[in-house]
Amino acid sequence: MTADLRRARSHRAKAAVDPGGSTAIGEELAMTPASQPHVVRLRSGDLVRVRQVRPGDAPTLVRAYAHLGEQSRYRRFFTVMPELPEATVKAAVEVDHTDHEALVAMPLQSEEEIVGECRFVRLADQPDTADLAVTVVDAWQGRGLGSVLLARLSERALDVGIEYFTAEVLAENRAMLSLLPALGWVESESLGPVVTARVEIAEPPRQTGQDFLDLLTAADRGDIVGIPVLLRRLIRVPDGLAHIVRLPVSAVLKTLRLGSSAD
Repeated sequence: MTADLRRARSHRAKAAVDPGGSTAIGEELAMTPASQPHVVRLRSGDLVRVRQVRPGDAPTLVRAYAHLGEQSRYRRFFTVMPELPEATVKAAVEVDHTDHEALVAMPLQSEEEIVGECRFVRLADQPDTADLAVTVVDAWQGRGLGSVLLARLSERALDVGIEYFTAEVLAENRAMLSLLPALGWVESESLGPVVTARVEIAEPPRQTGQDFLDLLTAADRGDIVGIPVLLRRLIRVPDGLAHIVRLPVSAVLKTLRLGSSAD
């Protein structure tokens, strides 16, 4: 890692934890951009909302586990449990969002269904490193949800000073192993049927106008009423759009699509 990148990450983590020196850590972390709910279009075209887990998500998380097949359960927990123990569910939803972060994905029009979740847990003896895990329910696998969740989780990790992920993955779980290089530099070691991986988390790329187009599409369909202020600050509005942002959503979309077809 270059010296400039280390300094940038150090400044980012310090700002996220205590920018003014007077705000409680948990309160301030809830205000960082990567912790805000995020609407994203998957590779399949589906729209999902990614947000931090909440204590009230416990029943929904239990239902999501019920929608995992035996293979998916074994890949995540290295065992096949018929149901999640109550203590496990409690620990999964009651996180501090600093040393333990968890994100869930829900279909945009449903707050009663979790279709994917990911989390990291910081190592006590290596505060710049965290264990990583991600799960997508069987019906939503192959749509690009896993990569979306991991990308968002990586941003959260950098926010709180985590620079590395570690993960133990079954060697036959090619889908999971293929997701890791997109997060950063990967070093791996095979130990029998298990691959131990260490990822140096890369800085996220700048978001493009596609994020803006996806949000407008959702608004045009009535999936969302408007684009939240915090999301407007996070996305980069395409050049030349400033003069039409006050038009109805359908008009903005028409203008953008005409411009794309002319390219």
